[in-house]
Amino acid sequence: MQLYIFGYGSLMNPKSLAKTLPGERMATRTYLYGYQRKMNAPVNGYLYLNIVPRPGKRVEGTIIPVSESEVGVLKEREPGYTYVDVSAQLERKITGVVYAFLAPDQVYPSLEIPRSYLNTCLAGKSDDEKDLWLQETLIENKIREDLENPVYVNSVIE
Repeated sequence: MQLYIFGYGSLMNPKSLAKTLPGERMATRTYLYGYQRKMNAPVNGYLYLNIVPRPGKRVEGTIIPVSESEVGVLKEREPGYTYVDVSAQLERKITGVVYAFLAPDQVYPSLEIPRSYLNTCLAGKSDDEKDLWLQETLIENKIREDLENPVYVNSVIE
């Protein structure tokens, strides 16, 4: 059975994905229904993107084909996240199983969001797409200006 990952943040950026899974990927854009993007996944002292259940909302993302061994590599890249089957909530139905990485929906008021991570998620989007992405994403914490010395290890600064 074919496995897929639903990427909704830095995994949508081919250059960032390639830092973990080298090579070309045939990624397919689609929507995941019943979720919203939220910056509240704590990893190594900073906050990263998460998706949280929200009826009536949807998240644009990319379905990325992966092997079983590549899933293990991605689990290392995504510490603190749970690996959840989201196949039934996708707009595009495919043969196989689609998983997403989700973190608990909690609040961490003292943690910051690295600008290097935010820019990696937004890279390649038009100005209108960036504006919409930011409007649809719940961002409650301060953004750390780290572009001179990025703290996000998979950052792609353009």
